[in-house]
Amino acid sequence: MEIAILIWIICGIVAAIIGNQKGEGCAGFILGVVLGPIGILLALGSKGNRKQCPFCKEMIHREALVCPRCQREMPAPPTTPTPAK
Repeated sequence: MEIAILIWIICGIVAAIIGNQKGEGCAGFILGVVLGPIGILLALGSKGNRKQCPFCKEMIHREALVCPRCQREMPAPPTTPTPAK
């Protein structure tokens, strides 16, 4: 019984490490503890809170204004016009 609990905790730690690299460490830990090895797979498949740089295709933080790899400015998100009243 103790070995099963230890394996689930290890899965939580591994999923937390993977999630931390994607900006979702706590969610990765919870997935790993609750779902075990399946949680690790879900953490691996998660996109996290990152987006792809349109210039170099590197995964960067969603709030980044400049890509740390290619040093280019991110385009401004499109704004929706407010309807006139």
